[in-house]
Amino acid sequence: MSMNSNYKLTGRVDGTNADHYDLEISTLLNSADQTFSIDLSGLSYISSLGLRVFLKTAKTLKEQNKKLILSKPNSEILDLLLMSGFDKIIEIEK
Repeated sequence: MSMNSNYKLTGRVDGTNADHYDLEISTLLNSADQTFSIDLSGLSYISSLGLRVFLKTAKTLKEQNKKLILSKPNSEILDLLLMSGFDKIIEIEK
């Protein structure tokens, strides 16, 4: 069994669907392995509400001594994550 749970985000994450993703990810966290990875390769846009989902996920995992990894963001999403200081709180795999 791998020590990694994966979730893939695609398209846009904004005020219209951030709650949906928050709920979906929260449900997955209950059975998450040591590391929970969110694949951002198909993500084209994320709003501040979407970013909040990442923060909340990271906090929940940290309380369980687990880790969140954001993987394969495109260059715009990566710039946004770096500008927002997310690389200081959450591991980002390019």
